[in-house]
Amino acid sequence: MWKNVMTVSSLAICLVVVACEKKPALPAAPAPAASGSELVLPTGFFLAGTPKEAVEVKDAKPNAKVGDTVTIIGRIGGSREPFVDGRAIFTLVDTRLKACGEGAEEDGCKTPWDYCCEPRKELTANMATVRIVGADGQPLKSGLKNVQGLKPLARVTVVGTVAEAEGGVLVVNASGVHVVQ
Repeated sequence: MWKNVMTVSSLAICLVVVACEKKPALPAAPAPAASGSELVLPTGFFLAGTPKEAVEVKDAKPNAKVGDTVTIIGRIGGSREPFVDGRAIFTLVDTRLKACGEGAEEDGCKTPWDYCCEPRKELTANMATVRIVGADGQPLKSGLKNVQGLKPLARVTVVGTVAEAEGGVLVVNASGVHVVQ
């Protein structure tokens, strides 16, 4: 009997040692980029509905003055990559401008949101830059692509303050955005 107790005890000790043995670690999930890739937006930044006073990008540009509050509507686009990587910035194009392949047979364009079928002068006249800035007035250090439905050709309404309006350029510091579904 003493032999059986010793055998069972030895087995129990072996099981404890094996169970407590350090296992090789699984690969860790990639850490967020050190540039502050975690986007923290003010509560209510993404609006539940489209503000009624929204105007098209091209219509807002002639009367916009630095410091004015504006509400503009458009579609994300204007280049192959309308989002600035690592910054809370994107470009918005007037919804009346046709993206490549719209209204005609599919032209096979892989990036219709770049509006490459439009003359550059026409595209520029219909574009605005949208930024989300921090308390320091600088764009947040995080990308916006695919956040809450923000993607190329997404129709959005932006409420914000005009930061620049000169020479056909319109830059808006957004305080609220509504993504039209």
